[in-house]
Amino acid sequence: VCLFVCVFVCCACVCVSAQLHEGDWPQFGRFTNFSSFNPVGNDGGHPEWSFDAHDRVVGTPAVGGGRVFVGSDNGFMYCFEQNNGTLLWQFRTGGIVRSSPALSLDGSVVFGSYDGYVYRLSTTGALVWRTKIGGQVYCPATIASDGSVLIGSGAGEVYRLDFNSGAPMWTFSTGNALPVNSGPAIGSDFPNVVVVRSYDENIYGIDFNTGKNLWTVASHGGGGSSACIVGKIAYIGSWDMNLRAIDITTGQVEWMFNAQGEIESHPSYADGVVYVSAEESLSVFALNAENGEVLWQYNRTTEEFNGSPSITNDLVFVGSNDHKMHAIDRFNGTRVFVFKTCANVFSSAAVADNGMLYFGCNSVTADDDTRVLLGGNGNSGKLYAVNPSLHISNSTVTTQR
Repeated sequence: VCLFVCVFVCCACVCVSAQLHEGDWPQFGRFTNFSSFNPVGNDGGHPEWSFDAHDRVVGTPAVGGGRVFVGSDNGFMYCFEQNNGTLLWQFRTGGIVRSSPALSLDGSVVFGSYDGYVYRLSTTGALVWRTKIGGQVYCPATIASDGSVLIGSGAGEVYRLDFNSGAPMWTFSTGNALPVNSGPAIGSDFPNVVVVRSYDENIYGIDFNTGKNLWTVASHGGGGSSACIVGKIAYIGSWDMNLRAIDITTGQVEWMFNAQGEIESHPSYADGVVYVSAEESLSVFALNAENGEVLWQYNRTTEEFNGSPSITNDLVFVGSNDHKMHAIDRFNGTRVFVFKTCANVFSSAAVADNGMLYFGCNSVTADDDTRVLLGGNGNSGKLYAVNPSLHISNSTVTTQR
């Protein structure tokens, strides 16, 4: 049911343009194939800043048109001025917001909420539409090349929604009520295939035009890992600890790599290399995309890696439950620097065209005493804008050969 309602929006009077720029990071994974690669340097473009949401920031920010968008467990979607962190507006939903937002070319933003709705807001934070899809919507929103919105529900379904009205164009059902937290991935070479996974332990290929099932791969493990699609291959992880390379034209598994830990994150890709993080092995791996051969392994953390890798010309950024964002040399897997945050880092970094990083942190599991110290609810969460140039020694970064 698509509802058009008037709600109160707390916003500043904002008249700046929000058109997207070529180097922006407008949605989860940057592009619809979730490659999470922005070929930029490490100079940064402005001073660092942070915003305290006083509750978990789990989703990946969207960066576009000079603005940064992110949600929080406090139920708000926030919009900030990219260069200085000024809060431009905030919109309150009826539930937790962990869905990573997606920006359209006109600067409007789409995302889901635990209240079961998908929202589209204008550049000023006004409600354009909201559509009920059910369950707690954790899934990142994907805006396809035609503008339609793809998103999974907390009730075992994937929706394609009309951009202008929010009306469902089709609905794909997994046949059960387990959530689809995996972001719908769409490659550029075979844009008719949408790849998602479900907590029912299956990976699905869905026809973009009709919503019909094309193939199903049993992964023997649930989780919310999203696919990264390059050419005809989808790279996707699972709680069974395996990364799979799947031919999306047939559903055939080409190879598997055991990461010795559950893979909750989505893989990333650049220049023939797949990057993936794993939990129990406390590791980030760089793999040959053709055969899964390990090129390097990074394990300089004391806690699990939950964040998905984000890639620039020289670096790989991955968040960990050790409360740090790790910056790793992309070519040899050595540590370049770590950035200390308020708590666990599930959020993937969005990298702007000036090299600035934007990501969030979310609260640790707190005992009763800690909850009192943190103000009663045990929750904490911040959004960070980090300038890598302030943390890098030039001698520590390997230049591309």
